[in-house]
Amino acid sequence: MVALLVAGAACHDEKTDRLRAIRAEVCACKTSACADAALKAVPKEQAPSNRRTQAVAREMLDCLAKLHDADRPADDP
Repeated sequence: MVALLVAGAACHDEKTDRLRAIRAEVCACKTSACADAALKAVPKEQAPSNRRTQAVAREMLDCLAKLHDADRPADDP
């Protein structure tokens, strides 16, 4: 059991952790401008593409989409 925990800790990925931190910043924003600014912190080098990073990216973009939708003007006259 301890060996599994040690092996899991060894798989720690700094790029994924950085994406999680940026996701937290984006999702904490109250305006789309704030979220857009936070997205600029996404590293230009590619993070590993796996289910974890894809889930983080999806959550980040969901938060961004909600903020952009809130900024859109209402269609009602």
